[in-house]
Amino acid sequence: MQKYQCSFTNCIAEADHSAAALVNILAANFPCFNDVVRFENRKSVRFLKRAQICVADVWAAFDGEGLGQFDDIDKITMFADYRVPQILNTLGCLWYSPLLDNTIRHKKLIESGCSWEIQLRGQSDVSITRLLFAHVVLLGCAIWCVELLRREILRSHPDAKINAILIDFFLYDTMKEREVEGQEEIPHHRTRSIWY
Repeated sequence: MQKYQCSFTNCIAEADHSAAALVNILAANFPCFNDVVRFENRKSVRFLKRAQICVADVWAAFDGEGLGQFDDIDKITMFADYRVPQILNTLGCLWYSPLLDNTIRHKKLIESGCSWEIQLRGQSDVSITRLLFAHVVLLGCAIWCVELLRREILRSHPDAKINAILIDFFLYDTMKEREVEGQEEIPHHRTRSIWY
């Protein structure tokens, strides 16, 4: 309240039209935006899902103009959550190991911050991802898979106005629609966490 005089527009102004700067401002100044976990006791993984969603919502609400003008909006990744890995798996872009697949299908709890949950949400050296259009197999996970989709769209359609935010919005909404229509091929993973 004191630092930003009770106005979120002051946070936006401090970022100086930088989406990445605003994400970092939010994470540094508001604990509820600081979504960071340790991965296998070696390194910290910064998801910053809420901070990125906040920036994306401002960008989308203002059509990238005025308060929503961010010159580096393409630095924002997809939002590390539970629905995007689910739809990527459904589409055959991301596969789960047999044990993880069984755990998800039986709706067993996956602990927040455990290796599986971190791999599903973000960076991973373990999960296998396939980009269907390019027919290549790469190491990665949901964030990387969405980045590969974005690159492939731009390769095929260089003039497309596409970024990870728009892909995330589309994938998330598509999975929610499939759920409402009873067309969930696999449930989403179950993790109790304040970050979802």
